[in-house]
Amino acid sequence: MFMLQGFKMMGMEEAIPAIRLENVYKIYRMGDGLEFRALNGISLDIDRGDYVAIMGPSGHGKTTLLNMIGLLDRPTMGKVYIEGIDTSLLSDEELSRLRNKKLGFVFQQYNLVNRMSVLENIELPLVIRGIPRSRRVKMVIEALEKIGGDREWLYKRPTQLSGGQQQRVAIARAIVGDPDIILADEPTGNLDTASSKIIMETFERLNKMGKTIVMVTHAHDIANCAKRILLIRDGVIRGEVRPDRSKSIFNLI
Repeated sequence: MFMLQGFKMMGMEEAIPAIRLENVYKIYRMGDGLEFRALNGISLDIDRGDYVAIMGPSGHGKTTLLNMIGLLDRPTMGKVYIEGIDTSLLSDEELSRLRNKKLGFVFQQYNLVNRMSVLENIELPLVIRGIPRSRRVKMVIEALEKIGGDREWLYKRPTQLSGGQQQRVAIARAIVGDPDIILADEPTGNLDTASSKIIMETFERLNKMGKTIVMVTHAHDIANCAKRILLIRDGVIRGEVRPDRSKSIFNLI
C-alpha cells in the first residue's frame, strides 16, 4: 500500500507536487576507492501539469536524473516522491506497480518490439495490468487518436512506419494507461525537423490535457517548447531559464 509521507494531509498548507526530489545523490563506485557522482544533491519540485525541459552537456546527469524520477534506479542518498508517495519506502514490486500506474516513458530509440504489431506494442502496459483484451483494444485506439495516429497503423509492424510515426506509437504506448506523468529522453533525437515538430505538438496537446511532462533534450528549439528549462551540470541543477517561444521548433519551420 502506497503511503503519503512527509506531506500534510487534509487541509494541507501546500499542494503536493507531481514530483519532488530531496537532496538526491547518485554515486557510482569505480574501484580503487574512486567514485563518480552522477547526481550531487539535487532538490527539485515539479508541479502537476508542469512541462519541464532538462538541458546540459553529455555526461552531466540528465538521463540519470530522469531515471531517478522514473523510478528506474534508486538514489544512493536522498528521497524521490511521486505525487506525495515516498518511493524509498516501496519494495521493487511496489515501485513497478507505481511506474505502471503513474508514469509513461518515451525514449529516443522508440523501444518498440519489431516482431509485434503496433496494437500489441501499445497495449503492453495494459497487459501488465491484466486488463481484458476487448477493453485494451478500445484504450489503444483512444491513445492512438490522441497522438494523431492512424488506425491503419494498428496491424503494421513498427519497421513499416517512418521514424516520426514510430515515435508517435511510442507516445501512444506511454499514455495508453492514462499516467499522470510523461518522461521523455531525447524524444526527437532521431527525427527530422518536420517529424520533431509533430512530436512536440503532440506533447503540447498532452500537457494541455493536464499531463505533467519532463523531457531531456540537447536541442534549444525543442527545450523552448516547454514551460520551464532547467540547466544541469556536474550533477547539480545550476539554474533555470525562461523558454523563448519565438525560438522554438514551432517558429522555425
